[in-house]
Amino acid sequence: MTGCFSWWPRKGPSATKNCTELVIPSSAMYALEGGKALAETLENVSDLIPLPFLSSFVSVGIKVLEACQEASAIEENVKDLQERVYGIMLVVVDSTVPSNDKTSVELRERIEKFQSVLDGILTDLAKIKEQRKWLLVFFRDLNKDRVDKCVGRLAVALENFQLANQLRVQASQLRVEDLLAKIKTEHSTLRPQLDRIEDAVKHFSQPHSATVRREDMRLLPPIFLGRDALVGKIALFLTTQETSRVCITGVGGMGKTSVAVAVTESSIIRNIFPKEYIFWVPCITAKSSDLLRRILYTQLRITAETYDSLDPLIAELDESKQPRLLLLDNFETPWLSGPDPLEVGHILRRLAALPHIALLVTMTSGVTPEGIKWEHVPLPALVPAVARDIFKKTYRDAAGALELTADEAQLDNVLESIGHIPLAITLMATYGGHLGASLNDLVVDWKEAGTEMLSASGKGSLSMDHTIGLSMERGVSTNPDALRLLAILSMLPAGTTGNNLEWWAPALTSSRRHAAVKTLRIAALIEQDHGPFATSRIFVRPTIQSYMSHQDRIPAEVRNQVHDACYAFILRHKSIPDDHQFKSDLEAVASEEINIQGLLMEIPIDAPRPNAVDALIAFSLYQSWTKSSTVVASHALEVARSVYNDPHVADRDAAARHVAAAHHSLGKSLFILDRYEEACIHFEEAAARYKNLPSGADLHSAGEASMQLLDTWMHQDTRSSSEVESLAREAQAHLSRDETDKYHVARGLLGFGEFLWWNNSDDEEVLATLSAAKVIFEDLGCPASTAECLYYMARTCARQGSATEALPIIEDALKNADQSGEVLWMCLTRSTMVTYLINLGSYAEASTIFPRLLSLCQAMGSPLSIADSLELLAYNCAAMMDLPGARIAYEGAQTQFTKGSNWTSRRDEKRCSDNLRMLEGLTGMDQDNFSKLIRRSPMY
Repeated sequence: MTGCFSWWPRKGPSATKNCTELVIPSSAMYALEGGKALAETLENVSDLIPLPFLSSFVSVGIKVLEACQEASAIEENVKDLQERVYGIMLVVVDSTVPSNDKTSVELRERIEKFQSVLDGILTDLAKIKEQRKWLLVFFRDLNKDRVDKCVGRLAVALENFQLANQLRVQASQLRVEDLLAKIKTEHSTLRPQLDRIEDAVKHFSQPHSATVRREDMRLLPPIFLGRDALVGKIALFLTTQETSRVCITGVGGMGKTSVAVAVTESSIIRNIFPKEYIFWVPCITAKSSDLLRRILYTQLRITAETYDSLDPLIAELDESKQPRLLLLDNFETPWLSGPDPLEVGHILRRLAALPHIALLVTMTSGVTPEGIKWEHVPLPALVPAVARDIFKKTYRDAAGALELTADEAQLDNVLESIGHIPLAITLMATYGGHLGASLNDLVVDWKEAGTEMLSASGKGSLSMDHTIGLSMERGVSTNPDALRLLAILSMLPAGTTGNNLEWWAPALTSSRRHAAVKTLRIAALIEQDHGPFATSRIFVRPTIQSYMSHQDRIPAEVRNQVHDACYAFILRHKSIPDDHQFKSDLEAVASEEINIQGLLMEIPIDAPRPNAVDALIAFSLYQSWTKSSTVVASHALEVARSVYNDPHVADRDAAARHVAAAHHSLGKSLFILDRYEEACIHFEEAAARYKNLPSGADLHSAGEASMQLLDTWMHQDTRSSSEVESLAREAQAHLSRDETDKYHVARGLLGFGEFLWWNNSDDEEVLATLSAAKVIFEDLGCPASTAECLYYMARTCARQGSATEALPIIEDALKNADQSGEVLWMCLTRSTMVTYLINLGSYAEASTIFPRLLSLCQAMGSPLSIADSLELLAYNCAAMMDLPGARIAYEGAQTQFTKGSNWTSRRDEKRCSDNLRMLEGLTGMDQDNFSKLIRRSPMY
């Protein structure tokens, strides 16, 4: 680093420090709202005025201000105290030049009393600062009371000083140069000393003279929340020359200008750059390099004979080494929309070559002029909590203090639909507040009108359509490839990867896709995550999605192409858990899951495109194997029924098969979600329809549906043994109809083996049946069904009382389950393995399995699986003498068990409740207390 920004010099040796040191502002630099220079000027003034006690008073006052700044990080009302002390210091200095000795004595007594009050406040602030952060929450009321008392003591002291009225005026209006002029006029005896300070202050605070009136800095919006950390980060960048070229980027409406203005108003910036040396350079109208030069001359208040060259401006800036901050707002206009971007970049590089000039640039695109070391700060959307606060406050202001009535989840959904973008939030809340509209009303209007509703009457610049339209003009509206890609990406709410763009935009070659992406990124209409193009996510913000989806901005041909690509993508990755490519197919579909679900739910019931129903069923099956949901499965059944009921449908057999498959798929998801009664209805319907297809029965599919029904009956445990056996034999017969089809023969053996296990049949018969199925599955390379066989074989061994023998079998089952990728068996094998480890007393080893087990249960979505796993965790924690862990886990298990509707859920919930009651009065866990816990039964 070759230099640093100059701070106001302190008295004494510190003023001669090497200027090449890195300037990192400390908390003391925040001492005064007007900047550190004001505080140090007060010290200089106090030393020059021949009153020894005044210097001591000012010194203590500055210490209080600095302590206030440090304490304000933990106690908000300290800021009010800080402002009061600042005002008092100005008034006291202004009032402390005596006309005679008597006055001097009186003032000294008053000021010394003031100083004793400040000393007491300094002690109280030190006590607040000493507290550990984690204790602050417990002492919040105490601290607030302590600060309020400090303010009270100041008020009393002021009353005694008889300056209350004067303070109210001066604390809000007085500037250092005004104070010096006043003292200088009234006390001519001090003129020589004060002249030196006045000259210094003028040098520090006066800008270049100019004859052209410049445009004023923008104001912060009335409600500006959630950006403090970012503002502080940018301010720190600008305080050091090495990082003093900052570019804030973000989509239109993200609040770039507001953040930049907040940076210029921050106390850390004002300590280095006085207000007169912070320059606002609006570039929104600078549509050429010539216009940009003229705006720079005007805003920096520099005159020249001609504005055709930047030389006079650079020369004058270079002549004074006074640090300056230039805020170039909306820089994308000259840089991206102008006819001469090379010249615009040259202008910026010449400014950046001056080490004492800091540059703060806002623009939509992150593609900045080269040759400058930029600190790029992409502006993110607001976090939900901040977005909620802004929406509620803006709505209340617009509605005349009427509060918005809506639950948090409902409001979050609305905010998510507009991407948590500040301008969109402000406009929608204002729109709703003026009408007194409910959130439901706003949702309806948003769906109907989209971004058209986000505008301020009479102010085109405050319109989302206007900001997006400006971006569209930057090389997009005349580029067919960019327009097509933007339309495609606007239909994908989660965006996509560079690799998958080939699926979604097959009409564009690789080079054309890359060129279109570049064009859209420069226009800030799309965003791209960091990393290689192939794997980085490319996406469009919700407001732009809405803009594109209204007024026919997405052609029907593009919509159809995207839907066809979606169906092809799903069917290309359609497989079952026993297929060797199943796991890779899961990963592929997972990468586009949000997009696929959104597109599938758009499929109309009465007129689906070719392959639409197949895709719906395939995706609902995918969800039953990963994270169950009935939304798509129910829609699939509705669409399939509609097609089947259409008298004009050509392929009756395919339509009937689709209805059967949709019932089967929906039943699988309901089963995973522990909704057994509903699942039974759909499995029975599926089996019946497979048996009665127009082209003849599909007994293999009917057998699979019957096998699922059998499993459901066994979980319900409400059917007679004879009913269950009859269904088991029927399922096996259907599956084994073709003896040459080894896979389905093995599936029939597996289903019947599970029935034998449930029926408590002879263990040798159970093991023989399951082993026969396992051999076939292993030979065919079917990991999911192999895991299922091993799972029941392990439980059979454990039921015989041999957990030691069962443990390696369940470990083998777990490996096969992981190989397959089916969440159900990945979960069940781990749960069973934990059970056997607990039976064997291997509690520490069991504890290592729980994190993965619980995450899988959560993904699967089964309340009973979550409850079972939490109860095992609770018992294991108790065994390891972890009383708090046992309590928390039992409470969680009890909550999940209450979601079940059968008698086993009620029994299990009571067991957890009884165990919690037993642990309630304990202060510690020991072996005797552990032995009193009720174990779940059976533990196999």
